[in-house]
Amino acid sequence: MWKESLYKPEYCETAVEVLSQGKSLAAVCVACGVCRSTLYNWRDAHPDFKSALSFGVQVSQSHWEDVGYSGTTGVNPDFCATPWVFTMKARFHEDYAEKRDESKSLSDSIVEKLIDKL
Repeated sequence: MWKESLYKPEYCETAVEVLSQGKSLAAVCVACGVCRSTLYNWRDAHPDFKSALSFGVQVSQSHWEDVGYSGTTGVNPDFCATPWVFTMKARFHEDYAEKRDESKSLSDSIVEKLIDKL
């Protein structure tokens, strides 16, 4: 249930605990009973909370990597790779998004393909 809430240092532990289950920042908001903008305000105003969120996101990524490892090694026979890949690319894009060569435009690549066919 949503409630008006002031920052409390114990929210650092709450954030890490929630994120360690593989959940998102939205789940941290729910656990703390605040909206996302309040969470961001706390992050910006409290270095300890910012560190907890940063560490918690890494723990969440580790959780999801464990899920992927157990699935790809056969430990979890019900593993479905497609949603796992989507989750990793969307949530942990810094490590999992496909790298793009931003120096080339779409038209450059089309022109290169046409030239290659000549």
